[in-house]
Amino acid sequence: MNAALANRRYRFGRRLFTGAVSWLRWWLISGIVLVPALSAVFAEVFELGLWSVTAAVLQWFAAGTAGMMLYANLPVWISRGCTRREITVAYAVFGTLATVGLAAYLTAGFAAEHALLALAAEPPTSLGEALGSGARYLAITPIYFFAGTLIAALATRFGGDNRFTAAVLFGAGALYAAILYLEFNDAWFEPGGPTAVWAAAALALTAVLIAANAAALRSVPIRAKA
Repeated sequence: MNAALANRRYRFGRRLFTGAVSWLRWWLISGIVLVPALSAVFAEVFELGLWSVTAAVLQWFAAGTAGMMLYANLPVWISRGCTRREITVAYAVFGTLATVGLAAYLTAGFAAEHALLALAAEPPTSLGEALGSGARYLAITPIYFFAGTLIAALATRFGGDNRFTAAVLFGAGALYAAILYLEFNDAWFEPGGPTAVWAAAALALTAVLIAANAAALRSVPIRAKA
């Protein structure tokens, strides 16, 4: 029994991930089939391909999905006996699985786009650079994911306070400006030290966001809905 209770948080996190994938599955399947094909068809118009745009948009899906699921379901989960600590750990598992899954999906998309562009025209990058473009989302996706989660946790904690709304708008804008700078910085594609430095910066920001989430959820109040 104790082992089952101890592992419940991990099962919970896995269910959150599989539920999100199930909800988005047709969008994901359609995207990885259609977008690389469109990149090849319109190669002369979109010289860099369309998958990089898709990758950037999906980061917002990761942030929005994580945040909406937490904001909508937190009172229900707590009413069913989940502790705040279990939810925090479950979301760490959810975020890890989402990061690995989305990075693998994006890497496959970059590889497919490169292959089709090689048939239709001259690819704008080498295969190694295409794969690297997907792999960098191992460092970028968790920032989006836990930023969306943090906004939802803070909205639950301080919702209804105009000062909170203003702070979130300012803070979210500044945070996502920093994320975009990290995501599209050319240093990811430079050999040696610069890549490691940017990856370390992304991981450090992720650690800060995870700690902030844990602090926000630790004693978040659950208010009755009017």
